[in-house]
Amino acid sequence: MRKLSLLSGLIAVLLAVPAHAQWQLDNAHSNLNFISVKKNSIAEVHQFKQLTGEVSDAGMIHLVINLASVDTQIDIRNERMKTMLFEIVQFPTAVFEGQIDMSKINALAVGATLDMPVSGKLTLHGKSQDVKAMLHITKLMDNQLQAVTKMPIILNADLYDLVGGIEKLREAANLPVIATSVPVTFDLTFKP
Repeated sequence: MRKLSLLSGLIAVLLAVPAHAQWQLDNAHSNLNFISVKKNSIAEVHQFKQLTGEVSDAGMIHLVINLASVDTQIDIRNERMKTMLFEIVQFPTAVFEGQIDMSKINALAVGATLDMPVSGKLTLHGKSQDVKAMLHITKLMDNQLQAVTKMPIILNADLYDLVGGIEKLREAANLPVIATSVPVTFDLTFKP
């Protein structure tokens, strides 16, 4: 009887402790924005509404952006970006994979912040490129993490074979020019 009680207690303790310290992206409290510039001086902020991802206990980052969730505040422009630029039938997602130093993050107290460089690979439109960012990381209540870009990440459309799609958008909207360098920012929250 005593062994059964001890075994039951051990099982209860093991079930109460998480199997790993992996954090899942909280889409409801996260955003990823990008800015397009047309006619050399008209900047517009857009976003992706569906993000998924995780940070493993080893610090491996995996972030997936559903490109069909692009939101430009104009329905016809959303559709054009999906079909002409991102070509979501063939390339439905963009994926970032990278690594962060978890020893520094695990040492953070609730409310403490840390600036940390992060590098990894972004796969977009069938092309993978190295990407670097400086993040401002905050340890939140309930062991949550917030990661915010300290400065925009500039993506060059040419490196992702997107210039042809930008040209199609330019022609469809009858614009003289759309910039091919795109600033990207994000504010991501991860829960254990």
